Order: sequence, then C-alpha cells, then structure tokens
Amino acid sequence: MRIVTEAEIRSKIRKPEPGIVLCFPAGTRFSPSATDFIKQWHMEIHFEKPTSGGCESTEPLRPPVSFV
Repeated sequence: MRIVTEAEIRSKIRKPEPGIVLCFPAGTRFSPSATDFIKQWHMEIHFEKPTSGGCESTEPLRPPVSFV
C-alpha cells in the first residue's frame, strides 16, 4: 500500500486543471493534503486493475496521468 502526498501529485502534473484524470496503482492511499488538493481541483481518480495494469475508466475526458 502506497501513500501519495500533495507534493507528489503537484510534481507529476505540473499545472493542475479542473477535472483532470489521475491514475494510481490499486491500493493507493492519499495524505489529507493530497485529498484536499484532489477535491479543490475536482480531479477524477482511477485505480489500475491489478491484472491488466490499466486504469478502470470508461473513456476519460483527458488522458490519465499515471503514477506507476
């Protein structure tokens, strides 16, 4: 189980945009500041399926940012 911080999210996406889709490995947890950041920017969180290695999504509006 991995814990993702706000700083890690900011470093991966550089310029936050409302509604951006983020993709994380299954079992990922978020720090309180990361959770607030995700809510503030109305980000969509998807988790990878353990077997396929891909994100659980149905045609996201934007390409997902992978944190693998």
